[in-house]
Amino acid sequence: MIERPTAWPDGSPMGGENGYPPEWHEWARECEIKYVARQMLKVPQAQRRAVHAQWVKRFPHATPERVKSVWNEVVEEERATRQRNKTQQKRHNATKTQQ
Repeated sequence: MIERPTAWPDGSPMGGENGYPPEWHEWARECEIKYVARQMLKVPQAQRRAVHAQWVKRFPHATPERVKSVWNEVVEEERATRQRNKTQQKRHNATKTQQ
């Protein structure tokens, strides 16, 4: 019978769930909560609770309180992304007119 390994090939110890440390799992859950918040941002405000209810089936740890805790961060990321895309579009249009 093959014995279960207790360390990765680089020598670091295996631990936690499926060989990943608990911090990794917490980070992954936070990423999933941010994903739910982004999905909620994509729909009109009146439909956000329904979208949350849909996603909480897949990610039960995405409680309304946890979504609220990352909401401002997600909104700022979306704003920054939109602003960056506008800037890139302006640069692209400017280079097209110079050609």
